[in-house]
Amino acid sequence: MYLLEVLSGPLDGKTWVFEREITIGRDDALAEACLALDRYVSRRHARLAIEADAIRLEDLRSRNGTRLGGQIVVGDVPLPVGVPFVVGRTVLRVTRT
Repeated sequence: MYLLEVLSGPLDGKTWVFEREITIGRDDALAEACLALDRYVSRRHARLAIEADAIRLEDLRSRNGTRLGGQIVVGDVPLPVGVPFVVGRTVLRVTRT
């Protein structure tokens, strides 16, 4: 099991537990991890998926992009546990529960 945590942004401290896949976005009908207060987040912005005990981060063609290590995420990239990434103006990270 993994924990998606907001490190900074309008929902600072908010968390979501997931074990397979979780979508991040502004629309709670389309995203399990809803960041409704960040107007720079798309309705369906990014997705985290677990593959063979590794986490993959994918930008879902969001308007403002997803950043990892200061670089724009293109397609699907590996996301090391504990490394922060940015969706809109919200900084998030994934840890193990």
